[in-house]
Amino acid sequence: MKNPTPFLDRLIERLSRLDPASVQTYVLRLVREKGFLETVFNTIQEGVVVIDHSLHIQYVNTAARTLLGLPEDAPGQRIDRFLREVKWPRIMESDPAEWRRMALQEIEVFYPTHRFLHFYLVPYREELPDSGGRIPMAILILHDVTALHQDAAKHLESQRVQAITMLAAGVAHEIGNPLNSLTIHLQLLQRNLARHPDQAFAAEQKELADVALEEVRRLDGIVGNFLRAVRPVPPTLEPVSLREPVTEVLDFMREEIEGRGVLVEAAWPDQVPVVMGDRDQLKQALYNLLKNAVQAMPDGGRLSLACTESDQFLELRVADTGKGIDPAAFPHILEPYYTTRPDGSGLGLMIVDRIVRAHGGELGIESVQGAGTVFTVRLPLRDRRLRLLQAPASPPAGNGET
Repeated sequence: MKNPTPFLDRLIERLSRLDPASVQTYVLRLVREKGFLETVFNTIQEGVVVIDHSLHIQYVNTAARTLLGLPEDAPGQRIDRFLREVKWPRIMESDPAEWRRMALQEIEVFYPTHRFLHFYLVPYREELPDSGGRIPMAILILHDVTALHQDAAKHLESQRVQAITMLAAGVAHEIGNPLNSLTIHLQLLQRNLARHPDQAFAAEQKELADVALEEVRRLDGIVGNFLRAVRPVPPTLEPVSLREPVTEVLDFMREEIEGRGVLVEAAWPDQVPVVMGDRDQLKQALYNLLKNAVQAMPDGGRLSLACTESDQFLELRVADTGKGIDPAAFPHILEPYYTTRPDGSGLGLMIVDRIVRAHGGELGIESVQGAGTVFTVRLPLRDRRLRLLQAPASPPAGNGET
């Protein structure tokens, strides 16, 4: 019977005519080439599996073991034991010329991890005399395309979020118009009540109008926060002393601060360095930070403000003695719409972080559950000082060396 592999037939015929030294040279060369090829196949990212006509594994590289979770003793076992997603009988019984059309497909595997693989089955075209026309070997090539699926899913999700954001921004903008109308008419109502002859009745109705106006303003603030979050505006930079917007925000929040029994302590340097910033945006960021700190102390506490400077940054620390941040929530506090308060919008801290970063600054957060939280805003100074490196000392003269 003819040897199964014509290549081996030719090799054996040639070796029979060589002396032992030449045979040894050929064998050593084959061993080196085999080792080199195995190294190459074990280095590539694509999985390579060689199977025979009975689906038994003849060779498997490192990548294939990883992608399919194949054991060390996989050679000799049937491939359909490990890769059941493929219709092996249909493939093996078909014309090998049709394999590429049928076997070039994408499969989803769940072991050892969830992956999407491109599946290539390439026939080995040397036929055996007694194989009945069957292909004795096939090469299975696997390519991991999981990352492409994830990128596609992220792209679709991004498009979906963008569409929802545009729709929500349009709705929020339309809500702003009736809110403005309500504000104007409530203010007119307050003026009319101030001229009403029955002052007792006017005072009672004015109190109701004040509550309604305050709620309208709060709703308008929520809409404004949302629009700033989904449609951020680049800052208009100008010289700003940070102490002024902080003082304005504290004055605006005075009633809430006093109502909660919060004590405010502020430590400012004699001269507060000027930063380049958008005054309105910085004021918005400071308002969100201070309001967040005050709301973290519903039963009273201490709000500490400290301003310091370095060669590069102006640093403002906002510390409260509230309940702190739950460690489980800490990784999510800057995510949009994430909030731990029933009445929170989940946009405040995200807006703070976005504004600070737009100014070239950094937002730092430290928290101990049950002891309070410290927010640190670092903004680049208007005139950054240059760090001057001291020149190395000159070597002593007179030693005759050069």
